[in-house]
Amino acid sequence: MQQRSFQFSTLEGRTIDVNVMCHAPPEAVAHKTLTLRETLQNQQHQGAEHHAAPGGKPDKLPPQSAPDLIGLDIWPASIALCRYLAAHPYLVVGQHVLELGAGMGLPGLLSASLGAASALLTDYEPAVLTQLVENAMLNSVQQRCSSQLVDFCCPVAGLRPEQQGSWRLVLVADVLYAERIAQPLAQTLKLALHPEGVALVGHQVRRAVYLDPATRLPCLEPEDGALEAFKQCCAGCGLQLRMLSSLPTCSTVDSDPMVLLAIGPGRAALELLPGAASAPLGLTAATLP
Repeated sequence: MQQRSFQFSTLEGRTIDVNVMCHAPPEAVAHKTLTLRETLQNQQHQGAEHHAAPGGKPDKLPPQSAPDLIGLDIWPASIALCRYLAAHPYLVVGQHVLELGAGMGLPGLLSASLGAASALLTDYEPAVLTQLVENAMLNSVQQRCSSQLVDFCCPVAGLRPEQQGSWRLVLVADVLYAERIAQPLAQTLKLALHPEGVALVGHQVRRAVYLDPATRLPCLEPEDGALEAFKQCCAGCGLQLRMLSSLPTCSTVDSDPMVLLAIGPGRAALELLPGAASAPLGLTAATLP
């Protein structure tokens, strides 16, 4: 773990510093590690407990017995989402903000620094939640930030009844790492959002690598299955969706695009959001060592 500093600039020239303790691997290569992990899982878990979907890709990830510490990394889409928020700070000023799958909480911490009334940072891994508390203290926003265990894949660890239907701004960044996440995430957004609320979902497109069962050769899927499944699940839940941006990454490692989605129960609230073209979503000069 090391401390990293991120700077985000508003359109008025104000600079916001967010400091986090996180894993050392640079976010530009982090998703390559995930792709490799998924490839190894596909090779090692083709038994009866993982029924192969068409094309040979398992329809779920293997159960984990050890803590999942992937949330201790800083992922590219969280930086992109932060840059959008910094470019349009009025979206968070005075709001009660919910971040799902917060990891190190970069968007939620920035929201608190921009003037959110409160920010609830949630994750399903206790070790990550412990670090979230420390990161809030590191940025002197602990009075406005709280953390809570929320696992939207587990009904008994979801949002509390009094928290449902009350959030006007929900933040999600780089959570769609597998297709099995799509349905529970869409359902959680449906439960969480106020009728006039919006969820901002940052995502870096990833086309999974899988092992073809016939040729035993690695293959690249033609589209991001998790993202497409999520779009369909949102529609099935009655949620509206608007694409705010689809921009190429500035990473020197890959060329996968970054997308920013706005999701909500009503179309009117989504149409009020500014597009992301004016917000610098690329990853260059995003961090200070």
